[in-house]
Amino acid sequence: MSQQKLPKYFYSSKNLRLFYIASEPSGLRLSVPKKFFRLAVDRNKIKRQIKEIFRTNGLYFQKGCFIIMVYKPFCELSYREASFEIVKAVKSSLNNNKALK
Repeated sequence: MSQQKLPKYFYSSKNLRLFYIASEPSGLRLSVPKKFFRLAVDRNKIKRQIKEIFRTNGLYFQKGCFIIMVYKPFCELSYREASFEIVKAVKSSLNNNKALK
């Protein structure tokens, strides 16, 4: 993704914000800012957790790219809570946006 303006987010909470770009090839892009998570170990752990949540719940689609921006309170969530929030966000977007199907 080049220097494009992000589309309007379709899910936002104090923990994370999700965007979806239909014109991009399938994939997942994560933004875990160094400003909130100083240690690379913490940033990498969060990225691994989110990728695993997408893989185990079958949230990847044939076309389109998800962009997830993570905020500081996310690190306080357990794996189960984080999984529930991400799955809920993606599934609710499926119901609201037919372009994701």
